[in-house]
Amino acid sequence: MSGYIAGANIESYLLEKSRTVRQAKDERTFHVFYQLLAGANEAQKKELLLEDPKAYRFLSHGFLNVASIDDQQEFQLTMQAMEIMGLNHEDMMSIFKIVSATMQFGNMTFQQERKTDQATLPDNTVAQKVCHLLGLPVSDLVKALLKPKLKVGRDFVHKAQNKEQVEFAVEALSKGTYERMFKWIVTRINRSLDRTKRQGASFIGILDIAGFEIFELNSFEQLCINYTNEKLQQLFNHTMFVLEQEEYQREGIEWKFIDFGLDLQPTIELIEKPMGVLALVDEECFFPKATDKSFVEKLVASHKSHPKFQVAEFRSNADFSVIHYAGKVDYAAAQWLMKNMDPLNDNVIEMLQHSTEPFVVQIWKDAEIVGLSATAGISETQFGARTRKGMFRTVSQLYKEQLAKLMVTLRNTNPNFVRCIIPNHEKKAGKIDSILVLDQLRCNGVLEGIRICRQGFPNRIGFQDFRQRYEFLTPNVIPKGFMDGKKACELMIQALELDPNLYRIGQSKVFFRAGVLAHLEEERDLKLTDIIINFQAYCRGMLARKNYQKRLQQISAIKIIQRNCAAYLKLRNWPWWRLFTKVKPLLQVTGQEERLSVKENELKEVAEKLDRQKAEYSEVENKLAQIVEEKSILAEQLQAETELCAEAEEMRVRLQARKTELEELLHDFEGRIEEEEERATVLNNEKKKLAQHITDLEEQLEEEEGSRQKLQLEKHAAESKIKQMEETLAITEDSQAKLIKEKKQLDERNVELQQQLQEEEDKTKSLAKIKHKQEASINDLEERLRREIALREELERIKRRLEAELAETKEQLAEKKAQCEELTQQLAKKEDELARLTQRVDDESTGKATVHKQARELESQLAELSEDFDVEKAARAKAEKQRRDLSEELEALKTELIESLDSTAVQQELRNKREQELASTKKALEEEQKTREMQVADMRHKQTQQEGTLVEQLELMKKAKNSVEKAKAALEAEAADVANDLKTMSVAKQDSERKRKQLEAHVQELTMKVSELDRTKGDATEKAAKLQSELEAVLAQFEEAESKSSRLDKNFSTLEAQLADVQVGTASLFLLLRHAMSYSQTLSRACLLR
Repeated sequence: MSGYIAGANIESYLLEKSRTVRQAKDERTFHVFYQLLAGANEAQKKELLLEDPKAYRFLSHGFLNVASIDDQQEFQLTMQAMEIMGLNHEDMMSIFKIVSATMQFGNMTFQQERKTDQATLPDNTVAQKVCHLLGLPVSDLVKALLKPKLKVGRDFVHKAQNKEQVEFAVEALSKGTYERMFKWIVTRINRSLDRTKRQGASFIGILDIAGFEIFELNSFEQLCINYTNEKLQQLFNHTMFVLEQEEYQREGIEWKFIDFGLDLQPTIELIEKPMGVLALVDEECFFPKATDKSFVEKLVASHKSHPKFQVAEFRSNADFSVIHYAGKVDYAAAQWLMKNMDPLNDNVIEMLQHSTEPFVVQIWKDAEIVGLSATAGISETQFGARTRKGMFRTVSQLYKEQLAKLMVTLRNTNPNFVRCIIPNHEKKAGKIDSILVLDQLRCNGVLEGIRICRQGFPNRIGFQDFRQRYEFLTPNVIPKGFMDGKKACELMIQALELDPNLYRIGQSKVFFRAGVLAHLEEERDLKLTDIIINFQAYCRGMLARKNYQKRLQQISAIKIIQRNCAAYLKLRNWPWWRLFTKVKPLLQVTGQEERLSVKENELKEVAEKLDRQKAEYSEVENKLAQIVEEKSILAEQLQAETELCAEAEEMRVRLQARKTELEELLHDFEGRIEEEEERATVLNNEKKKLAQHITDLEEQLEEEEGSRQKLQLEKHAAESKIKQMEETLAITEDSQAKLIKEKKQLDERNVELQQQLQEEEDKTKSLAKIKHKQEASINDLEERLRREIALREELERIKRRLEAELAETKEQLAEKKAQCEELTQQLAKKEDELARLTQRVDDESTGKATVHKQARELESQLAELSEDFDVEKAARAKAEKQRRDLSEELEALKTELIESLDSTAVQQELRNKREQELASTKKALEEEQKTREMQVADMRHKQTQQEGTLVEQLELMKKAKNSVEKAKAALEAEAADVANDLKTMSVAKQDSERKRKQLEAHVQELTMKVSELDRTKGDATEKAAKLQSELEAVLAQFEEAESKSSRLDKNFSTLEAQLADVQVGTASLFLLLRHAMSYSQTLSRACLLR
């Protein structure tokens, strides 16, 4: 063994970087901050510009000591660990500079100017320290923070930042700098640890993550942590209990499958699904005027009926509550939108990428950031809801992506779970706070796991082990001879009188609920105790009896020895005894007795052998009878087993055929699955192409947005010119009102109508402003389409107004023509009566003067009408040009709308909402149009009344003319002068007739142009209808594609179900084959016995 790690890899998930800028009560930030402040020597403190821990604002509670942690010693251990990992002194000092700069960021104090929204930095001492540590110029850093440079269209502008925005930008920089340093350290350690350069799929991983966090008030960070724990707890439930239930199904136990992971699914969907908590936070981040209050209102409106969501009480400081797996958690939504965006300043990042410190450049070289320009672009374009070239990615989106990668890794492994419990908050040994431990067990799911275990059968044991271990609890229950293990276990359990709800008998195991097997073990221990006690009592009694008999024999032997010794002492000095002892060996009688005793002993042994042989013979006869009986039983069993073997063989043949059929089906299904996978790959490739196409369209859309802004400026300039022309027109009308006293009332009415028209235009402008505000708040294609439709409706309304004015001018011209005809008739009459008018020429001259005056007024009116007509013609041409431009933009928008139909489900819901808003606005516009039409009808009615008054005045004038004609009879003397005057009048009449014809030709040209406009309008409407039909066709194709994908999903699910059935069938087939093998083995044993 070499003694070093063969290979290792560290992956960081979900770094809680918000801890660098603020901490909860009695909590510390990352330990390295305290280690550096406590363990650095004087030279290091001077080089790193370290200060008193209480001076750092980002250390919320100052230098928070922990009794069991020596920060100075831990700093030395950290330095040693860095040296072991191969970090040199320069790298370590660069890391500590980043740590010091992270703390220094919090000491930058900004102020707000009184009259503007601009923030200022009165003292740049801290900024100088930060720039010294990071290698940046001070003035450029302060300018980038206070007035960042943003790109608007194709130009760059400096945006004023208020105090709150600058402070959030500084916090984001601090968090981002620490996060990038942390990732660099992880990468560097991985490079040091992995010495084999092997990339394998097999590994042993250790995941360290915090549990549920439930404080008095919880923020955005606690929601992310609790969301992660919901996903991990769901994985725990699935791993521990779903696999358990699959074993129940394999063993053939009657069990209703329960998905314990579904207990957490409603809470997970409330957080991560479309229109969930994180989705609504992202959506609100895309609106410039959105606030935390609007987010809470939208969240409550969307989920107030959700079972896992609760609205906060009136007196509570929380905004809403979520019922998590560990319990109810109250959340306060303060600063959620800013925490979610976490915008980094593009200008500062660019400076960091060009820093004089190589380490700073290295950690920021591949920065992909949520920049201020990305956030600013949201308020300028209608497509802020999209991810702009990978830049605008919120914290929640990044969090969900990292969590999804982690869950994929965990699902591809075989996890084991370790629950860590804190016994007390004092960090003392031998002390347990029962309430704290119980709360942790509830929060990390152990109590819930116990509840789930009690519903299942956590204890199981094999048939043979169960019989061998617990058979003596049920004596004389299992008959002698062979018996199947399952039947034997059933007989034993029936004898034990267990409740049927407490156990299940499977194919190879017996399953028990929690506590049943422990109860059996207790009964087994009691039974073993009784047996051992009885055995010990029997053994002790036998040993005591043997000792007693031995003692009795010893006592009798002692008495015999004593008696013989006493007799020997009496006889040893008797002469005849001495003589007997000397003569006795010489006699043969003594030897015969010994031989007789020997023969008697031999005879006894032969008799004993004969008795044993007789007993053995009787035993052999009994065994022979038993063997004959067993032979007949085995013959019967053999015949039954042969029949069973034949049936099993037939069953095996049928199962083999079934197996071949199922294998063929399996191959077919595998082929289908491969085809479906190929189709899925093709669809994924098409999806990637469409995504690339969408990115191209977004770039084009940005360019079109710039051109649209220029057109908007031109439109405002044209509107200002129109206002000036309208003012000049009002001045001319006032001068005409002063000159023409007879039409004073009509002119006043015209002025009132102009004022009403101006008010209506102001109203339309206010409506347009409201509409622009709505367009700025809604960033979708439908909003822009609605604006273009609204503009087209305004053009149509202007067109209708011009047509009405044209009709009015035509009517006025007809009236003037009628007046001219009447004048010609009057002139003819005057020529007829010229002879009688010579006497009263003077009176006629006065009448002639009045007629001249009326003719001059009519001519001036005609000139004014022609000028008005020219003005309206120019305005109509401009409106037509704008309408053509808008129609082209409408067609481009429709094509873009058709190509961007593959939006997400969130955009679909937003589109539905905006369609509803569009319908409401359309309805409001229609109502306003109706009111305007009613006002126009009233105005027309009043105009007809005024025309009636004018007709009455004309009749009065005719009567005056009749009186003048009567006066002409007295003025016949001056006929010659009148004739000359009439000649001049005829010349003027010809001039007026010529002007009238010119006006009629001009009117005809206008009517032709109006007809051409109508034709172009009809063509535009036809094009719009065609585009709408094409849009509907594309939508139908999209719906067909979705239906096809759903059918493919259903087919895939059915294939998976069929594959599971095939696997179950193969498992049952293997079990039957196993039983057949066991039967064949028993038959072979019977044949061997035979």
